[in-house]
Amino acid sequence: MEPFQGGLPQRNISKGPSPGTMPKHLPLDFLKKMTDNFSDERLIGKSAFGNLYKGILADGTMIVVKKLAENSPIARDKTFSNEVQNIMALRHGNIVKLVGFCHEGQKKIVQKEGRYILADIYESLLCYEYLPMGSLHKNLFESNGMDWNTRFKIIKGICQGLLFLHRVGIIHMDLKPQNILLGDDMEPKIAEFGISRLLDPELTRLNTQDVMGT
Repeated sequence: MEPFQGGLPQRNISKGPSPGTMPKHLPLDFLKKMTDNFSDERLIGKSAFGNLYKGILADGTMIVVKKLAENSPIARDKTFSNEVQNIMALRHGNIVKLVGFCHEGQKKIVQKEGRYILADIYESLLCYEYLPMGSLHKNLFESNGMDWNTRFKIIKGICQGLLFLHRVGIIHMDLKPQNILLGDDMEPKIAEFGISRLLDPELTRLNTQDVMGT
């Protein structure tokens, strides 16, 4: 597997960040340390695309580290490039913030055709802001529920997030309660862009033969 060589798509994003706020490439060893080497105690969720771990920085700041799985619905490299290229430059109150990423190889001894060889094994990881209230699914179906005003606020926020995505040419393709995360103030943020698609500016619709997601 070759190192990721993708770049940002060329498009206008009115609410894009300044260069100083762009996500950074984070070393694999740094992410291992902040997640206790991806320990079960730091595991906070699972998705079709990988496991989610709570990472704690030296100053106590928490982030979410998603370690992409090799057996996800689409190729791991494709998932990685989808998320990095499609949401790295986005800054909107209803879109989850990507704060860092890692695509790094390490030398490991692996067995192949009865022989042990030294190979470069790549890991792909994505880091997001930590949202303490968890998913909309959890709050709707695994708690005591929410009052109507809170529900309406969440509905409105999701619509605002979708409108923003569509204006910059991104189709999410997997919108469901599990992929809506909630902050302290119950403000919703759209997450999980693993199968999102970037629509060409000259197109008004997209046809796909590969049915997945929602």
